[in-house]
Amino acid sequence: MRFYFFFLLSLSFHFLFSQDYNINNIPKEVRQNADAVVRLDKMDVVIRSKDEMEVNSKRVVTVFNEDGNEHVQAYAFYEKKDKVSAIEAIIYNAQGEEIKKIKKKDFVDQSAIGGGTLYSDSRVLVMRYTPNQYPYTVEFTKEYSTPNTAFAPNWMFLDDYKVGTERSEFSFTVECGIPFRHKEENFGPYQIEIEETPQGIGYKAKNLKALEREPLSPAFRDFAPQVKIALNEFHLEGVDGKATSWQELGKWMNDKLLQGRDDLDDGTIQYVKNLVKGVSDPLEKIGIIYKYVQENTRYISVQLGIGGWMPISAKDVDRVKYGDCKGLTNYTMALLNAVGIESYYTVVYGGSQVRGLDGDFASMQGNHVFLNVPINGEDIWLECTSQTTPMNHLGMFTDNRNVLKVTPEGGQLVKTRANPDEDNYQKIAGEYTIEGDGSITGKATITSSGTQYDQKYWLKDKSRKEQEDFYKEYWSYINNLSLENMSFENNKKSIEFIEKIDIKATNYLSAANEKLILPLNVFNRNLMVPSRVRNRKKDMVISRGYMDEDEYLIYLPDRFEPEDLLKPINIENKFGVYETALHIVEPGILKYKRKLLIKSGSYSKEDYNLYREFRKKVARSDNAKIILSKL
Repeated sequence: MRFYFFFLLSLSFHFLFSQDYNINNIPKEVRQNADAVVRLDKMDVVIRSKDEMEVNSKRVVTVFNEDGNEHVQAYAFYEKKDKVSAIEAIIYNAQGEEIKKIKKKDFVDQSAIGGGTLYSDSRVLVMRYTPNQYPYTVEFTKEYSTPNTAFAPNWMFLDDYKVGTERSEFSFTVECGIPFRHKEENFGPYQIEIEETPQGIGYKAKNLKALEREPLSPAFRDFAPQVKIALNEFHLEGVDGKATSWQELGKWMNDKLLQGRDDLDDGTIQYVKNLVKGVSDPLEKIGIIYKYVQENTRYISVQLGIGGWMPISAKDVDRVKYGDCKGLTNYTMALLNAVGIESYYTVVYGGSQVRGLDGDFASMQGNHVFLNVPINGEDIWLECTSQTTPMNHLGMFTDNRNVLKVTPEGGQLVKTRANPDEDNYQKIAGEYTIEGDGSITGKATITSSGTQYDQKYWLKDKSRKEQEDFYKEYWSYINNLSLENMSFENNKKSIEFIEKIDIKATNYLSAANEKLILPLNVFNRNLMVPSRVRNRKKDMVISRGYMDEDEYLIYLPDRFEPEDLLKPINIENKFGVYETALHIVEPGILKYKRKLLIKSGSYSKEDYNLYREFRKKVARSDNAKIILSKL
């Protein structure tokens, strides 16, 4: 009888425990529209000393579909001196019943750096699990310690779009008395509890709804609730630091990470001096040195030094002829210094989505470095990892964002150049001839600059098949497209990319009752219309504008003429400009002209439908047709 009682009691406890992760326990408002729900995300960070940080975390995620798999995040990054003392994952089914346990020995231990790495201390333990049914839940726990306190963990209460959060808890405790700073962002719409103690701070949040992605929304980090943390005194792989401002942080980087790493052999110094001998224009000197780096080095990931933040020495790069972004930037800086030109190592968040360093919160930020060269009051920028990017071209990877320029006097937070919308320019001059059977032959010269240069210049070095695939996707609205001659010119001095393309297309025009139906715009139809959004929640952002101008001559088939010409269109509003016109040049020849300007900027959520209507008019006109009648 006593055994039966304890058996029932143990079953009851097991039932209560297993119900914790039953998907039916997730509040409906949190689960709605979610690919995954974070049931619990808890992290406790303890700073024992300037060079000892302990982190304990537990993360429980329920995944509802394949898109939710990426949000499990069952991994642990570590460096050579870090210690992962515990790591485990338990998989549960939809009812909250355990179906698999994955222990530390079962995690895959691999390099944390992708292909092309020569050497790296950065590694990651990764859970390997392929679900055979949805939904499922992963309970992931890890404990680790590290001497690298420069990177105090920041905290996000929401992972991403379409991910809800049931419970989120974060605590940061400093036992050794080092002052620290914290910054809360975007807490306004959320009920997040904050508890400050003499030694630290803690945060708790519950039942945060999954957010739907809306077209042209601000970046997720710009409105999601988050906490940033930084110690005023820190340690990074044997090097102590102290900083409360960008000026101090930049000074530390210069003195501890860069100083003494710019030495070059006398032979190399003399060689580059000879390269610029007789050249007085500093811009020309910069161009010569930059070209030398591009032609004589290659980019490869080399994670050496303190946490991947210290560049390998200029001498080593000069010897082996390769380096990562840090090494190649430092090397170029050393070469420029050898010919009397001062330049500055610069830290940036690189990426096509504009992201700048937080000007109000100095801390270890950024994921890339490049080079700043100030000449006569103008900033010249060099992307030292690229063998093709022109001098002073700020493409979508580094444009229009706060960056940290590291100088001997300290860090300077500056903003990189943003291209005016009109400078992100594409000009198409083309012509096409219509045959009586509805086929066309044509040619176009396409000149691109600014961000539109970014989207094209790499084509020159691709295979013929890759080039054809690009144009067949670009002109996907042309059936039976055949690409004839193709030639490319990458003018690095003017930063323009010029494409010359000859095309053929059978059955481009459709026929009806001895008439031909002609879609006028062969070379540049912009048919993108943002999807409809009911009750939009976020304001609208167009991060980069652009301008297209097109002009085509159209040669009609013998004994055909247009029944009517399109009426000119001229639309101008806060979002941009759209103009089209069609003229008869002489019998049998038409001229089609088009202009589209899209203006960058932030717009209210109420503007979204107006913008959508504007894009619908553009798409409708770009797809416009005329009827050619037989004489």
